Amino acid sequence: MAKRRTRKQRMSSATPGQAEPAKVVPLKTQQDENFLARAKNFLVEVKVEFNKITWPTRKETIATTTAVVSFTLFVSFYLGLIDTILSKIVQWLVY
Repeated sequence: MAKRRTRKQRMSSATPGQAEPAKVVPLKTQQDENFLARAKNFLVEVKVEFNKITWPTRKETIATTTAVVSFTLFVSFYLGLIDTILSKIVQWLVY
């Protein structure tokens, strides 16, 4: 009777016709670098990303702010009106 191999033994040994599994070599991670090098790298990347930003003009900013405030006021008045109407209906039904 043949001796059974463990899973670890089966995984480590190559079967005939198969290539030997490649050895896993750990890559150098950012954890290996010191704190100041990582901080400097982060700030350099932040600067690069800030250069990619397309800032709106003053006219565009005023236009979008006006649109947001107008929409907010419209929705608040609408919901206030609906709330008042529904509360009057409930008061009429209850009393």
